[in-house]
Amino acid sequence: MAVLEHMTFEMHNVLSYRGKMTQQELVEKSREMDEIILKSGAEKNGCAVTTTFSVEQGPNGAILDMEILIPLNHEIQVPSGYAWKADFLLTNALLVKHMGNPAGLQESIQELNQFILEHGLVPISTGYNVTVREAKTPLELDSVEVHIYVSVSPNKL
Repeated sequence: MAVLEHMTFEMHNVLSYRGKMTQQELVEKSREMDEIILKSGAEKNGCAVTTTFSVEQGPNGAILDMEILIPLNHEIQVPSGYAWKADFLLTNALLVKHMGNPAGLQESIQELNQFILEHGLVPISTGYNVTVREAKTPLELDSVEVHIYVSVSPNKL
């Protein structure tokens, strides 16, 4: 798996939600966002994107501080608690493409982190996971494709 450099990732008309949630709440929030999109008359215009800012241990397991971003085909009115981003842009990003079972995603992340360390790079964003191909059934788990982008500082110090 190769790490690509100097990449750009861009989205427009983005419905966003950021909050602390369990894995189960993440699934529920994703469904809620799908419902908001459906009721608005808009359509998804690209892949869903997630990023994790931190993970805490709660009484019932991990609590993730996450953002879910979904690009749409046009602007919508967003409910309270959600944010609208007309434009989203990551530049000077590293990209690693994970192909296969999501259980191996951590390996791809470790490879990206190793690349950052070996090349003395300074990340300036969290890792953004772009789900290019998701599994609709358990049989499709091995065909999942997730692209992971991390912006790094262009400064040479």
